[in-house]
Amino acid sequence: MSVIHILAAELELTSPAAVAAPEAHTVGSILRPGLPLARDGWGNPYIPGSSLAGSLRHQAPQERQEALFGDVRKDPEESAAGGTSETTVTASAVRVLGTRITSPRAPLSRRRRTAVDRHRAAARANTLHERELLPPGTELTLWLRIDTAQRESPLLDEVIGLLSTWRPRIGGGRTTGYGRAELIRVRHRVIDLATTDGLRHWLTCGGPELVDKHATTVYHRAQVRGGAPDEPHLFGRPLEFAIADALHVGSGTVSDRSARRTGVARILRDHEDTPVVPGSSWKGVLRGRVELILRSVGIGDVCASVADEQSGGCGACDICVAFGWTEQSGVSADDVTAETVGARGKLLFADSPVREGTVRVRNHVAIDRVFGGARDEALFSEETVENGQLTLHLRHDGEVPALVRAALVLALGDLADGSAGIGGGTTRGYGTLTAEPATAEWLATERAQAVETLRAHRAEAGSASIPSPAKATEEVSA
Repeated sequence: MSVIHILAAELELTSPAAVAAPEAHTVGSILRPGLPLARDGWGNPYIPGSSLAGSLRHQAPQERQEALFGDVRKDPEESAAGGTSETTVTASAVRVLGTRITSPRAPLSRRRRTAVDRHRAAARANTLHERELLPPGTELTLWLRIDTAQRESPLLDEVIGLLSTWRPRIGGGRTTGYGRAELIRVRHRVIDLATTDGLRHWLTCGGPELVDKHATTVYHRAQVRGGAPDEPHLFGRPLEFAIADALHVGSGTVSDRSARRTGVARILRDHEDTPVVPGSSWKGVLRGRVELILRSVGIGDVCASVADEQSGGCGACDICVAFGWTEQSGVSADDVTAETVGARGKLLFADSPVREGTVRVRNHVAIDRVFGGARDEALFSEETVENGQLTLHLRHDGEVPALVRAALVLALGDLADGSAGIGGGTTRGYGTLTAEPATAEWLATERAQAVETLRAHRAEAGSASIPSPAKATEEVSA
């Protein structure tokens, strides 16, 4: 093969993203985040080519993945018979040469997260962690190489077609809004080693310089209306909510420390300094509510993802299929199976910036239980967002069980009527949402069908029928 094709694919992040490198921790790094960004040898943020190669492979049809990106597999018949299986290795026809962040270096952001105890409805001990993230708008370039015998090749056309429909997803946290990116453009440079110019260019240039002014643009998002299709909304539409009182989703940081106060607990903001409800908050609240609803109607074959210290979820129930589950701790190397390593869920929750909200500081003080007055040195303050609107983009990447879909409708109804809240301080007036008129009308229409789905499941299981009062929580718990 004497013709080398170099493809330079330029990407732009549309949400925070990171490939974490927890192995970068060393002695004395306790002040660094629990999940620091991967970095190159010069200390710059880095996206490994393997992460993008995996995303591109996932985009290809399953029957073409091995031919394009190679594979390592064992003979299943010999493995089942207990014999020594022969390993078959297929080399990748598409080589990933590397990546580089090409946009001006922007400040990295940090986010803190914690799990919520299902019994106490409060933060669970020893689960707070922090991760570094690249901000939206960060641009990076991925270089690919394809070797062919001629300048024109069906393989090259197939890869270019695959790139034009690619939805890049980078790093972890995909189900909570991280790692989303768009393809800006793809440039193609042909290097024919059978010609003098091609051989000279190959021998005298290297790295990004291989794609020079002679490269042609084979894809540009400005020329493609709408770009590559995104994952579909679960309910066919985004859902609109308004803040009813005040909302506080904390960033885990404080400001304005003084001698007589602990500081102002700051709210979480995005890269544009706009208050935001992260996808992880939506996912946590709705998952907990769905678990409660399904148990309330007597559907017991669902688990709590953080039920105890040893289990990260059963991995088999509808809740785990839809929301995903984490690996089970305390499993020895000999007992590791597909049922113990965890899996990504089908539901995708994006961040929700708060529009037209007013940020205010609310002061609180503890009460002395003996004297009944304000306790000395106990004043604390919180930032809150009031009078704003936000949009929930709930998408799916695979089939979601009908039971979970029905319970999600009822859980969203609970958020809309104030039976459940989001963020911190929900027991003292924070986090109450109301549905905008179009969303409220849709919830009212879908509620009857959701209750009927749960009732049908109960009937198939031979249980008593579900009564149907007006509110979602009364429907499922009566």
